[in-house]
Amino acid sequence: MASSTMRLAALLLLASSSTTAQTTTTVPYKSCAVPSFDWATYSTSTTARMYGMRGTYSSGYIYAAGFVKSTIDASTPEGVATKGKFALTGPYSRADPSGSDSVTITEDLISYTTAQGAKENAGGTWGQYEVGVVKINAVTGKPEDLFVWEGHGLDETTGVAAKDGTLAVSGHFTGELTATLSDGTTKTILNSNIDEGGFANNTDQFHPNTKDASGDSGVDDGFVIKASAETGVADWIVHYPKSDKDAQIIDVDIDANGNVIGAGYSCMLDSVTDVKICEGVVALFAGADGELLWEKKLPQLGAVLRISYDESSAAVYATGTTTFSGMTNKGDANSANPLCAHDTCSVVLQISMVDASVGWERTLQGSPRWGVFGQNGGITVDVDGPFIYAAVDDTGETNSTTIAGSPYAVCMSDESTAALTQFEYEISTSKLVTAEDCPEGTTYYGRDTPQASQPPKPFADVQCGNSKSGLACVMKLHKFTGLPMWAHDTPEVSGIVAVPGGVSIGGWYSSRGGIPTFGTVQMPGYLREQGLDGKSGGVYNVKIDSEGVGEYAISSGGGTKDRLNDMVGDDEGNLYNIGYHQNLKMTWGADLATVMVEDDGESALNSDNPTSAVETQICVSKLMADTTATQPSCFTSCSGSTDDAVIAADQCYIDGKCYGTGDFTTSFGKSCFVCDPTASQTEWSEGPTIGAAGGDCVINGACVPAGQLYYYQRRAWNSPKVMSECRVCDPEASVSDWSVADGYTYNATTPIPPADCVKDAEVIDTPVPAPTEGVSKVVEEKDSSGMSTGAIVGIVLGVFVVGGAISYGFMMYSKGSNNKEFEQPYNTREPDDKSSIASGV
Repeated sequence: MASSTMRLAALLLLASSSTTAQTTTTVPYKSCAVPSFDWATYSTSTTARMYGMRGTYSSGYIYAAGFVKSTIDASTPEGVATKGKFALTGPYSRADPSGSDSVTITEDLISYTTAQGAKENAGGTWGQYEVGVVKINAVTGKPEDLFVWEGHGLDETTGVAAKDGTLAVSGHFTGELTATLSDGTTKTILNSNIDEGGFANNTDQFHPNTKDASGDSGVDDGFVIKASAETGVADWIVHYPKSDKDAQIIDVDIDANGNVIGAGYSCMLDSVTDVKICEGVVALFAGADGELLWEKKLPQLGAVLRISYDESSAAVYATGTTTFSGMTNKGDANSANPLCAHDTCSVVLQISMVDASVGWERTLQGSPRWGVFGQNGGITVDVDGPFIYAAVDDTGETNSTTIAGSPYAVCMSDESTAALTQFEYEISTSKLVTAEDCPEGTTYYGRDTPQASQPPKPFADVQCGNSKSGLACVMKLHKFTGLPMWAHDTPEVSGIVAVPGGVSIGGWYSSRGGIPTFGTVQMPGYLREQGLDGKSGGVYNVKIDSEGVGEYAISSGGGTKDRLNDMVGDDEGNLYNIGYHQNLKMTWGADLATVMVEDDGESALNSDNPTSAVETQICVSKLMADTTATQPSCFTSCSGSTDDAVIAADQCYIDGKCYGTGDFTTSFGKSCFVCDPTASQTEWSEGPTIGAAGGDCVINGACVPAGQLYYYQRRAWNSPKVMSECRVCDPEASVSDWSVADGYTYNATTPIPPADCVKDAEVIDTPVPAPTEGVSKVVEEKDSSGMSTGAIVGIVLGVFVVGGAISYGFMMYSKGSNNKEFEQPYNTREPDDKSSIASGV
């Protein structure tokens, strides 16, 4: 049970000066009015790390689940005796952006040796992680508790659900996992591939689909825990499914009777071919004791990814993939699916809660290359009608793909006249059609009969596959029949929530995978202060109406590891983002800019990137319901869309935010650009420091202060900067390129520091002593809320030489003397899992 401390002043509500309006629009994603963020809550300790991966809402609380660990290495006696301290702080609000009135809860965590488990790029090992869930008041953002289930080996949380005081958690584990039960006893489950008292293979503990991009994740089993949503004390823990290769319950939900539904996959190694054979699985566990009530094995699927229970149709809806890895050439055996006419398919299906039968199944070309850190889409039941919304990744990869799948039941004329045949969805879309619903003179033929068929005209206009719009497909389907209503290409999706009037989706993006565009609205790339243009990113929240038209697209970010891994909604239409980041400053939409400190400011700043947090911190934020949407304060009028807006004469509207004349922002690496309404009201204008002596360069779109040296930094976060000795911003010599300091020659054949500079008259490989001088720059920022931050940004200009080999696996794109350094070729259709755990964005 977490302990709590509270800062003194009372939380105040910030009144908006803008008027409430509707989010409808005449131009996709350009609504005149958008909702605002209310609060954000963060973990704030440097001796603990938590990745927020999944979330759920119930009875006024948000439950954000992920994996949490002490960052203290227990390889030494001192480390064994030291516990990590997890801290969760909030809310940070528009009235209190620095969290001076916030509440902090803390929890001690067991420390494990870093010798156990696969290595992290950041240091430490994945074998140190535990199963964790944080509980937050949904109204106020106040943190309430942290629930932890512990065990040796890799433990990862991938599913969470809450309902009527019950909490369900699922995932996978490689060693052992222990739960304290409500009767005061404990129960430990042991991976089926190790002996009691033994440990998992330290070199073979990986996330699903991230070991070598082949779908191999070592040897792990699945688990499901049912616990009290009030206390976190477990009622039971179930070891399911078991395997000799790979198994996991990826997602969970809770039915109307309090039983727990789990979905995922189980893989076994074929003893003859030595090939991993995987199948999807959906199972129902009794709420009272975890007894397996039924299981549905789905050999036509390689994995079931996301599920959503619907009481009104007595069904669970699911998304999945026909191949475990999402690829046909990576060693996992293909699942034969007669409804998939392609090498791989994404799948959406309905499973009966009564008898576990498959009611209908829809397929699209292209199979999600999913993973724990991937953006795996989702599925949600419509709140307005008999429909579901689903999001699947990597669809229509070769060309546009229509939604195919199982046939439809028909009511056929007794005279066998095709013109008198009616498909089930033509008779009713508000219920499951049966024989009693057929018109007189017709006979009912179910979906499993030879007479059942596809409509005479395929749904040619319901398709995805426009890669320019994104690699994911969001679709609306009739829940009783699976009839496609519309489909919409979007960037990758991490969370999907049905809301009044449509559906909301959310996700994250990075410059490595491409900055997304919704319609004609491009998301901005958030770049931390002192960051590189190749390391920008952000998260997005998007609303699509019930007809498939985009209403608005909101961006948020801080520039370092911005992640939105799930999104959940409450009964009022408010949305909650669950993810993680590594920022001290975070901007949420247009109105909430928060500033946090770690360890109450008592610990040292990030020694290499002082504008970034030291640790990866879970973050949860609240986006208010559409009914609270307001027009931006700089609009004097707006009708139809933001294209028609009239902006106040002394203000700008850029990337969805308002700025006054002369204002600038450090959020996007553009601190040397200003709002100049006389030049443009919708784009940044060059400020007076650009090109001036002692001013700024603009290199690859980012502002660089005079005197700052070029540096190289691997995408692995927390990797040190390797400073160049000679390439420097000199605005008077070149505004847009790195200049070469006197006494040096730039060596274009080895462009990565420290091998990029050669002292004149010296041999190329001769090492050079490292100077230690540095300077700092004071930055005063005004954002759209009018808040100024007098943040002193230390820009380290010290130069040093790093011995040993320099990795060329990832290279920053930069210009210097007309020479460019390119990243390793990146395939946007490969999963971006490794950037999410290793990149600096």
